[in-house]
Amino acid sequence: MEAIFKFPSSEFNEDLFNKISALLKGRYADITIAVHDKAEIGFRNESNEQYWNRLNKSVTDIEEGKGVTYSMEELNELINK
Repeated sequence: MEAIFKFPSSEFNEDLFNKISALLKGRYADITIAVHDKAEIGFRNESNEQYWNRLNKSVTDIEEGKGVTYSMEELNELINK
């Protein structure tokens, strides 16, 4: 069994913990709790959204044949600049 529970930190209390424990009663399970700061992950972060937009544009460009190719020598020269 694998389950992911997502809820705001304001709802994480003893009652919620007890409900999750009741779901697992009688089962052997490892429990992992991960905390994610919304300001640091996901599309809600403006810099992450810009990154994904650039990445998606790059993928589209390559699919449309607008990619650029370099020989290994040209790539090394570019890196060393």
